Amino acid sequence: MTDPDESREDFDRRLNEARRRRETTGPGNRQTAFGQAFRLSSEMVAGVLVGGFIGWWLDYWLGTAPWLLLLFFFLGVAAGILNAVRAAREMNKQSNEE
Repeated sequence: MTDPDESREDFDRRLNEARRRRETTGPGNRQTAFGQAFRLSSEMVAGVLVGGFIGWWLDYWLGTAPWLLLLFFFLGVAAGILNAVRAAREMNKQSNEE
């Protein structure tokens, strides 16, 4: 059997380490799962909306409907996916550092 004093000392050491880790990370550095999902989805939606608006506006201005709308819509989808992937990699990197 192990010595109760050693077990208590080991527990105290692990508890102090956990408290130190918690103080260094702080609640401001963590993102909730909902916040992460909202950020990723907003990256996607923003890309599609911006691309679609630019295409619509250029079509209206140049009279080329619907070709530029389609082109910029798909460019917006690609940009949204790339931004979401970058944001996911950043979140993954931050979670691995903790």
